[in-house]
Amino acid sequence: MDQALTQTEFNQQVETLFAMHGATSFAAGAGNYPLHTLFVDGDRVIPESADSPRHRYGAFCELDHALNDAARDAHVRRWLSSGEAYNLYLSMNVCRYNC
Repeated sequence: MDQALTQTEFNQQVETLFAMHGATSFAAGAGNYPLHTLFVDGDRVIPESADSPRHRYGAFCELDHALNDAARDAHVRRWLSSGEAYNLYLSMNVCRYNC
């Protein structure tokens, strides 16, 4: 794929992954990694689990402080809907699409 996913495409695919794995599995406190990270392979957003060598290179929501499950879920969903997740994806792939 020569172009980045649009924000709409990215968000729709991530919402599907949230439904499958739970939004909170894509969030972790500073200095830690979550159960899953987001990785774009071609035109698909895929979840990378901790046993994948690419896991640490995927995008995820980094939390500033501990949250209960409901607050954590809401925070991750805001991270996606605000465009923060998409901007992180673009910044991690800037050379992939522009070099």
